Amino acid sequence: MRLIPLLLLPILIAHAMVLSGVDLDAVWLKLPLPSGSAFELGYGTAILALALITLLGEVYKATSAVRASFADHGLSLALFVLLLLEFLLWGKAGNSTFFLLLAMTLVDVLAGFAVGLAVARRDVGFIRE
Repeated sequence: MRLIPLLLLPILIAHAMVLSGVDLDAVWLKLPLPSGSAFELGYGTAILALALITLLGEVYKATSAVRASFADHGLSLALFVLLLLEFLLWGKAGNSTFFLLLAMTLVDVLAGFAVGLAVARRDVGFIRE
């Protein structure tokens, strides 16, 4: 379970919604505010909020220096490449929700490698004479 990129969850939810015909810009939740205005949360925005939470989990997972983290980084990179291809080639994925999911997967890949390198550098001890 540790190997599976957490960002896969919001991406799968977005795919399921798009394939079932749900408009990601449609309002999912509408709440009145004390100011008198209404807060409207769309499906796409709710998916992005979930993706931000899972991105935090991905950055936390990147801080562990175990052998499995290399496979996790590789799967995150594969997820980024697949989402990039979908964004460029699939008409239904050419919207702002998928673009921001794509950006989050890129941040996941870059942060994973950066944190992984920092952790690996800290684990290697150098003797100075």
